[in-house]
Amino acid sequence: MKRYGLWIALAVALAAVLALVGCKPAEPAVMSLMAFAGYAEAAWVKPFEEANKCTVKINYAGTVEEMFNKVKSAPNEYNIVSIDPGRIPMYKNAELLQPVDVKKLSNYMKMGAFFREHPYNKMLGGGATLHVPIVWGTQTITVNTAKVPKAKLDKYVNWDKKTISYDIFTAPEFKGQTAFFDESANVTGCSAIALGVENPFALTDSDFDKVAELLYKWKKNARTFTTGLDSEFSVLTSEDAFFVLGGNDAILNMKLEEAGVRQSFTQFVPDPGTLCWIDGWVITAPTKGKSLELAYKYIDMMIGDEVQKQLAGLIGYGIVNPAGGESFSQVVKDSCYWYLDIATFPNKLAIMVPEEDPAKRVELWNRVKAKP
Repeated sequence: MKRYGLWIALAVALAAVLALVGCKPAEPAVMSLMAFAGYAEAAWVKPFEEANKCTVKINYAGTVEEMFNKVKSAPNEYNIVSIDPGRIPMYKNAELLQPVDVKKLSNYMKMGAFFREHPYNKMLGGGATLHVPIVWGTQTITVNTAKVPKAKLDKYVNWDKKTISYDIFTAPEFKGQTAFFDESANVTGCSAIALGVENPFALTDSDFDKVAELLYKWKKNARTFTTGLDSEFSVLTSEDAFFVLGGNDAILNMKLEEAGVRQSFTQFVPDPGTLCWIDGWVITAPTKGKSLELAYKYIDMMIGDEVQKQLAGLIGYGIVNPAGGESFSQVVKDSCYWYLDIATFPNKLAIMVPEEDPAKRVELWNRVKAKP
């Protein structure tokens, strides 16, 4: 009887423990992301957490290299990562990605046809979709049209389309009035386009020689180089240069507007074309279960109408869902009309993909800079 009573007591105790465990609130599901600033704002993250009863763990990186190294060293800690197409092979070769089933994205068909049908995704993914775009941007030229007479620009500008020839960077009449970014991938890509190279990301030895020659001419004609948004703004507003080729056009114009001087400047698209970056999400290979479900929901939310509107208002760059266009500021609409709809871009857009030899491009640009 004592043994029987003991078993009953143990059973009761076990039942009590199980009951207590059952009463303990379940831990919320977690979805972890790695991104650059701007892609995990509280304006949409908080509502997402509330709607899905989950926690979004946000991790930021300052550079492409830092982001890749963190994900590679601990892929289980991140579910989605924001990258551009040029980084896809790097992640894919490290076996860090899984294909994206676009049928699970209810907003996918809301994206513009350019982003759904462009071959960059299938090409880099080996036939599978690995990357879902959310925003895009370009390298364009800001001109101080208050200081450069229209008569001098007419030879180089299509005023209706707001395009301008790369020839301004070698034009004798503009010597000491130009500037461009000190960044090897961008300057080699843009100069290759200026030369008419069909694929600016697959340069031949002959192409490299021609690019080096042209960049040296650009350098000899230039006043200075720029190193980002603040640098571009400073060069323009201090009138160190009247022409600046850079990659911050939308935000630059917002900054010029805030300073009360935007009316002195005009944004032009380089002729015959320019580079185009597309930032978007990839899903890491280890992601599964509830985290995978949340990853799809987060990506789907970011290409939906509401968040695309928020992105347009926040950063000013091009969005992928046309419904977001209504939230662009008048500044962006006036200065960079192409961001409202990529189909209106007036020249060739070369989607940035991996270069044939990044180190060789760095060496080329350093050599050009060092040459007297």
